[in-house]
Amino acid sequence: MSTPASGDWTAHIKSAFEGRGGIWVADIAIREYPDETNYIVYVRENDVPDAAVIGNELDEEISSPGNRAFVIVRKAPDELLEKEMSPLASGVQDTRSTDLGNLISARSRVSEAQPSLSYVKDADRNLFAVTTPRHHLIFGRRGAGKSALLVEAKRSLDGDSNISSWTNMQTLRNESAGRVFLHVVEDLLQAVVTRQQRIRSQSPLSVQAVDVYEEVRSLLSVESPEPDWPTRLIPKVQRTLKRFLDSNGLRLYIFVDDFYYIPRGDQPMLLDMLHGCVRDCDAWLKIASIRHLTKWWQSSPPLGLQTMHDADLLDLDVTLQDPGRAKRFLESILTEYARHVGIPSLGRIFSSPALDRLVLASGGVPRDYLILAQSSILKAQRRQKSKLVGVQDVNQAAGDAAQAKVQELEEDMASDIQSATRTLEALKRVRAFCLEETSHTYFLIGYRDKENAPNCYNVLTDLLDLRLIHLVDDGVSDPHSAGHRSEAYMLDLSQFSGSRLKQGIEVLDFQAGNIISRKTRGSYRGKSESKPKVGDTPLRAIAILRTAPTFTLNRVADLA
Repeated sequence: MSTPASGDWTAHIKSAFEGRGGIWVADIAIREYPDETNYIVYVRENDVPDAAVIGNELDEEISSPGNRAFVIVRKAPDELLEKEMSPLASGVQDTRSTDLGNLISARSRVSEAQPSLSYVKDADRNLFAVTTPRHHLIFGRRGAGKSALLVEAKRSLDGDSNISSWTNMQTLRNESAGRVFLHVVEDLLQAVVTRQQRIRSQSPLSVQAVDVYEEVRSLLSVESPEPDWPTRLIPKVQRTLKRFLDSNGLRLYIFVDDFYYIPRGDQPMLLDMLHGCVRDCDAWLKIASIRHLTKWWQSSPPLGLQTMHDADLLDLDVTLQDPGRAKRFLESILTEYARHVGIPSLGRIFSSPALDRLVLASGGVPRDYLILAQSSILKAQRRQKSKLVGVQDVNQAAGDAAQAKVQELEEDMASDIQSATRTLEALKRVRAFCLEETSHTYFLIGYRDKENAPNCYNVLTDLLDLRLIHLVDDGVSDPHSAGHRSEAYMLDLSQFSGSRLKQGIEVLDFQAGNIISRKTRGSYRGKSESKPKVGDTPLRAIAILRTAPTFTLNRVADLA
């Protein structure tokens, strides 16, 4: 059989990528060597893993007895991607901007069934950490990427040496703690039974696993099982898991998402029962939750997972403490969405100040950032002849988001009415302090106050977890008192961007990755009465934050 010309193979390779995986090929470069030809295929970064699989399949198809051929997949450089995409002459009015908004709407929430459009690896190597043989409590605010991390971790596991189960607690929010325990155990035993029967379906171990699995299913069918059933069941599950994992050389990962939907009072007992099932086994709990809605350990009697001993903590929050880092991380996520619909760069539809304001408005939370970007695109499109999303579009989108955050608080009332009511009242007091009393949208909390009134401080961290305030710096020194430090926070943009403000209010902003402070004339339109103070060095940034008023925790003492 004669070997087709290189151009014919190029067309065949491109067609195979598009037909078998829906993968767009930016370019194919050919490298000829004696007795070997390499086809370098350039694709989008998020398509590289799937493209590599197709490339391996093509190696044999395009090789001949006298000439080996290999398909090598590479990430397309930015300039190649931009060259292949048509320009956006009408900017935000281009239909691709609408496509971007629709894509964000469809893919901003991650689940086991729908993974991230493109998982952007973080600088803290959380993906590597969460796949290690260690129990983990993964904390982050809503939209911080907890589900995305668990889904990506599950996808990255080697299927030959690992098995996994997945349970989302939102679907079990109305069940008792005991029945929630049964559902999680059912999920993990189903994974065990499925794998064991594939290995050796008639073995005693397989029979034992099926027996325990059927017992769990039987208990789930009973409305009120006997009070001591967990005591009887936990040892059976533990022995089954240990025998199965040891004999087959496998490791089990138990992914539990949205754990905060379980009432806090039940959480230590539930974690304790799950921990009992996996003791001395190569099985690892990966629990994703919101910190202030989670109680993972109680000391008397000792129940749950004790940090440092039983489990490690992973914090996914990207705060405003390093605005440059937050900006780079968030823009890398939005860029992947934009390129997916043919927009070569964010600068084609967003002004530079608008991109800075998106970082501020989102508080560093990826899902909030994406949703605000979508909303600001819609607002910009309503302005006749507008080509770029502007600062005011982002401000208005942030104002609209305020009600959504309050609705999330109301959802929390289903599991903890007292906590949600307390948090709403705390928000009112912080907002009044910032906007009515001090005319500052940012404030300090002293270390000593925090240490002397930890319960009061917890009231404020509830607002932090719900993205109603944001941490700006966790170590602002006092120039007049050696050793005295404070934490600096800012009120979420949604709490003041949608209404008219009195003159001379001091606001924080970000510009080119630097923190700045300015006074507004009224509504938050970016107009200033005086030249903004720019924190373009660490000392200047700290100097800005030192001018903030101090919020004393006795203001929320009755809520603690």
